Amino acid sequence: MKGIVKAAALCALLAMPATARADETLQVGGVGGANAVVWPHYIAEAKGFYKDEGLTINLFYSQSNAAVAQALTAGSTTMAIAAGLTDPMYAIASGANIAIVRIDGQVGPYALMAAKDIKSIKDLKGHVVSIDEAKGTTMLYFLKMLAKYGMTRNDVDFLYAGATAARFAALESGASSAAMITAPQLFTAQAHGYVNLGYVPDLVPDVPFCAELANRSWAQSHKATARKFIAAYAKAITWFDDTKNRAEAVDILAAVSKMDKDDIAKSYDLFRKINYFDPSNQVSMKKLENYYNAQREVDPSFKLDVSKLVMKLD
Repeated sequence: MKGIVKAAALCALLAMPATARADETLQVGGVGGANAVVWPHYIAEAKGFYKDEGLTINLFYSQSNAAVAQALTAGSTTMAIAAGLTDPMYAIASGANIAIVRIDGQVGPYALMAAKDIKSIKDLKGHVVSIDEAKGTTMLYFLKMLAKYGMTRNDVDFLYAGATAARFAALESGASSAAMITAPQLFTAQAHGYVNLGYVPDLVPDVPFCAELANRSWAQSHKATARKFIAAYAKAITWFDDTKNRAEAVDILAAVSKMDKDDIAKSYDLFRKINYFDPSNQVSMKKLENYYNAQREVDPSFKLDVSKLVMKLD
């Protein structure tokens, strides 16, 4: 009789809807703070897409992509979102047990913002520019932008800051004459009179920006959970891309970021214009190869088998 009762209880548990069961909690890493590049995360929370998959997400922000990769390698987080591709590439080349499982941003969402007396990229010669890292993602984009004007990294000085907010602060304080800034802060910068010297997607097309990462050991033993996370994130991107959701998407990011709603609305329009979020759950090796080749222009000594970057979850 006890066996029958236990079996009946188990059947009842299995028959319960996912929302009635205890959610599985994931520790997820991100860079900086609530901003436009992690918009799908906040949409997935607000619209219940994580909950539909039986997930609760604890998001921990670090001040650099390198720190995100370190936490993921150590296992203090199990996945990461919107991680710039440079640090994961170097970490994996050094043997870090992490992998790319999805591309988030398929183009760079940055603008090169400058002080009011700087009118063109050529005017930056001899000035300080705030970039993420010496070999980082925004450095990659910036050097390609310089090359369009016949300049090199030797023509400027650098102030390194891992997150957009920190680079914007450097620009506002006068510590730098220009900075690579993403939305929505770039629109705040424009409103404050800073000069937009160019958008990355216009000058550096076909080079992706960031990815979702996983700790390989964790993902190997939790593939179903990782797929659920990816599914919820992808659903949020599809929801974002539907322009009828524009107003609600703006409200969602405004609530968590406390940024100006007009700037967030402009960010939405920019992201849709440049088709920022990658709608596919299949990692494009071509896109990764484009990034790797661009990274080699920054650091010719860097070598990596691009196929080793990716872990398939199916």
